[in-house]
Amino acid sequence: MNLWPAPTASGPVHGTVTVPGSKSMTNRALILAALAAAQGGGRSTLTGALRSRDTDLMISALRTLGFTIDGAASDLQVGGGLTADTAVRIDCGLAGTVLRFLPPLAALGSVPVTFDGDEQARARPITPLIDGLRSLGVSVHHGSATSGLPFTVHGHGTVAGGTVRI
Repeated sequence: MNLWPAPTASGPVHGTVTVPGSKSMTNRALILAALAAAQGGGRSTLTGALRSRDTDLMISALRTLGFTIDGAASDLQVGGGLTADTAVRIDCGLAGTVLRFLPPLAALGSVPVTFDGDEQARARPITPLIDGLRSLGVSVHHGSATSGLPFTVHGHGTVAGGTVRI
């Protein structure tokens, strides 16, 4: 077996390393920015966002709901609100954060939002999420499936508070 001889520095090494963002943290920041915008908080700026299929699905989903997301690469500005005025469909792909964080946000809107995703996502257990939403009075309907994707959240503008047992 040939071992690779790692290079060594003859003195101190100086430099700057930029660590890429996390897709999970980026999606969470996008949700928080959308919630702030929906409550009249103006625009939020995200820097260092990681762009991936999951984050692009989140951006697309938020735009579908009516939010504005501007910027390129890792710097994004989020504004607007839940302004969709007709029934919409959201592709979750395989992004668990889209699948789990967007239905509660959609419940705050005023139009039916259908969630679907990749074939593998359709096998994911989401009954606790659906049950939690229903326990707060959110109307959730399944098509031909009894659980999992696809399902539709029928928003009514508000969600009553309460206790959710998961």
